[in-house]
Amino acid sequence: MGDTHVYSGTAIGDGRSVGRGGGSCQVIHVAGEDLTMQSLWSGGTSSLDMAITGGTGVYRNARGTARSWDIATPNERLRAEILR
Repeated sequence: MGDTHVYSGTAIGDGRSVGRGGGSCQVIHVAGEDLTMQSLWSGGTSSLDMAITGGTGVYRNARGTARSWDIATPNERLRAEILR
């Protein structure tokens, strides 16, 4: 269905740890086009809301929201409201 990139890291200020951050970016491939979404994800299988941030072709100006449930389980599902 697509690719997911998850990242995290430590924020450093004046040589010491001042915080942590992370997130994910998902690319869904739909009929030869790509739809991109981003979120702040801390792990686990609970629901996750993602911002639709654009894509390629007909999705280049897409906006909206997507929600995932049961993340990383056989029952994972996604519902997206795409505004073009």
